[in-house]
Amino acid sequence: MRRLNTRIAVRGLLAPLAMAAAFGCRDLDIVNTNAPTLESLTGAPTRAILARAATGLFSQAYADVGAEATVYALYGREGYNLLGNDPRETQEQFRGPPDPTGRHSAVWINLYQTIRSANTYLVALPSAAGMTAAEVRASAGFAKTVKAWMLHRVAIRTGALGVPVATDKELGSAPAPFVSFDAALKTAADLMDEAFTDLQNGGAAFPFTIPPGYTGFSTPATYARFNRGLAAKMQVHRATFVNCTACWQSAATAMAASFVSDAGLPGSLTTGVYYAYSTAAGEPTNPVSEPIASQRFWVHPSIVNGAQSSNGVPDRRLTTKVRAAGRTLNLNDLVGTHKPVMFNSTADPTQANLGAFLPWITNEELLLLRAEIRWNTGARQGAVDDINLVRLHAGGLGASALTAGSSNADFITEVLYNRTFSLMWTQGTRWIDARRYGRTSTLPLDRPGDIIYPNMIIPAAECDARRLPVPCTPLGS
Repeated sequence: MRRLNTRIAVRGLLAPLAMAAAFGCRDLDIVNTNAPTLESLTGAPTRAILARAATGLFSQAYADVGAEATVYALYGREGYNLLGNDPRETQEQFRGPPDPTGRHSAVWINLYQTIRSANTYLVALPSAAGMTAAEVRASAGFAKTVKAWMLHRVAIRTGALGVPVATDKELGSAPAPFVSFDAALKTAADLMDEAFTDLQNGGAAFPFTIPPGYTGFSTPATYARFNRGLAAKMQVHRATFVNCTACWQSAATAMAASFVSDAGLPGSLTTGVYYAYSTAAGEPTNPVSEPIASQRFWVHPSIVNGAQSSNGVPDRRLTTKVRAAGRTLNLNDLVGTHKPVMFNSTADPTQANLGAFLPWITNEELLLLRAEIRWNTGARQGAVDDINLVRLHAGGLGASALTAGSSNADFITEVLYNRTFSLMWTQGTRWIDARRYGRTSTLPLDRPGDIIYPNMIIPAAECDARRLPVPCTPLGS
């Protein structure tokens, strides 16, 4: 298996189960003759059947990655979508009101489909035939990692409105109750730690094929380092979103077991796990890359004009990731002059590269996360050093003005600047970071009436399933 072609068959089995579980409104009795039956997966699963199901989970890890990169980019003013074929992209997504049946209800059902698939896979594992105890633990660690990350993503999406986390209920049961943002983040972090324990006891190899994107992280032991990188990020989010002071130390412990490294720079900045997009038939393509002639994605002027420079040379993260379009486009008073080209052809950045990988988490991000952790655990000089490593090796910039004696506000400003330029158009970083540090008021507003959303709202179907008025707040106002 070069990529994930068999994931389509597995998704045919698991996605209907997930959809019914997520919305709790009806049974979906759909048979896919190309996929293993539910009975064969959970009744007497073989090694081969479980390997196919694992392939499906690898596939579903891509769920809504493109939506987060491109929709969150609008919310956080990383850029615009000026294609002009949908007025929501310059109206609703910038000023509301948010439609609980439309764009603002996205980044939900696909994540819960993946969670439900992981649940089904985990139920099947104890009955697996032809697998060693270590292979079962390795498989469980993999599935729990994916599930934990999906839970974390949906919690970040919705923020204080809360989310359901009891996703392992029987089909036909009452919809799972919503829990608070704090509780959802903790549930996801605890499950990620549980996954790590499984991976540590997972033997030398996984009992399934690892797809592209996991170079250097394809065994239980090395995948565990990826798991710890995600865990560190989750704990930093807990520390900043819900003021979990103890989470800084948990983040430090996870970071120490991750793949973070200040050796081998600048090459090691790109070490990490990637979403391996492809132009092969049936495979997902890169959601951001497009020809420079396209009218769709544009970089926000505040990023173009906000790049720092050293000795008159602009931040390399701007000059390598952003390119002047050679024209100006004004749509509903949103003005684009520059295009995101970070995933375009290296030979000709004006051309798309739909097979370009998109980073899930890399050493460059881990260094910046470690800076946050160190600043908040008494190692402030180490935090400054980490930021300066990224400034130098990713941005070509000199050291920042930050010192160990700088204020918390100055540190946050510096680290968020670097996170914006290191991670732009990959995961909605600018919006998420502004929210978790209470800085949404610093994001630019282009027109009178524009707003910055504090979160995405609950999809209408979830309100309907609970017989609540739309839009709803299941935790109460």
